[in-house]
Amino acid sequence: MEFRQIEYILTLAETRNMTRAAEKLFISQPALSHYLKCVEEELGTRLFDRSTTPMTLTHAGKCYVERARAILLENEQLEREIRDITQHMSGKLVIGTSRDRASYMMPRILPEFVALYPGIETEVFTASGKVLFEALREGRVDIVLLPMAGQDDLKGLRSEKIYSEELVLAAKAGLVPEEDRIPGTGAIRSGALEGADFFVLFPEHAMRSFCNRYFRQKKLHPHIRMEFSSNISCLRMAATGMGYAVIPYLTTRLTNPGEPVEYFSLGEEPERWEVHAFYRKGAYLGEPEFKLMEIARENFRHEELIRGKDFPDAAAESV
Repeated sequence: MEFRQIEYILTLAETRNMTRAAEKLFISQPALSHYLKCVEEELGTRLFDRSTTPMTLTHAGKCYVERARAILLENEQLEREIRDITQHMSGKLVIGTSRDRASYMMPRILPEFVALYPGIETEVFTASGKVLFEALREGRVDIVLLPMAGQDDLKGLRSEKIYSEELVLAAKAGLVPEEDRIPGTGAIRSGALEGADFFVLFPEHAMRSFCNRYFRQKKLHPHIRMEFSSNISCLRMAATGMGYAVIPYLTTRLTNPGEPVEYFSLGEEPERWEVHAFYRKGAYLGEPEFKLMEIARENFRHEELIRGKDFPDAAAESV
């Protein structure tokens, strides 16, 4: 079994489409189809059912993929251990995170990391939390940067805290009346949100899980006006005055919503979550991987802001 063979089959299993797999592998579709046929003839069994759309794995194919992933992970572990022993810093590091988080974390992390380890190829994979954790478990991603929130199952994973951030309510300037603001705290009365329109993320995102939990705890029944895949989209929609959005405070500091917006804490005790670097339990993490986490912590430790403390005399801050 060749590593190239494993890569081809795993890419097909991931995409379940011959054309997309060939594009990802930078080979022609006929060449990939021919290669798959040769592998199946060598094994004496079909790995994929091509009669379905998208194509699906056969029982033999599922067994192949499971073992093949384990082989690649073991080889990756070995290469990283040798890398650290010899100090020949080369290889590849795949970082997974959400699209919004990538837009403000990667520009502050990767330049320093690449300068320290120019021989290590870095790749950023963006998706929802559900997809990212699936990719992490399968070994397609090495480190995932996401909040420690809304994750139902962290079995087989470990994590390191990077920083914590407050989650705030975004509203068009002037939309929240004075009687619904808690003086001197920068907070809004939770009861003022009963039945209000909200722009939220799709269910597979951690922020949506937080919002659902917050609404349940406060016994609120909001009207979900629209769903998006980006906190930035939710913020910009809230800026129109058509509804509210709950977003990470750091997003408010790095995004121009286009219209005057006010931000409120979600209570006298601000709501917060911790952003972690997740990795597989038992995975070999060496000098470069831990250095990446260190760079992230150093760059974002000053972002651990609480609005109630930072702006004690302001009900809200306009952007």
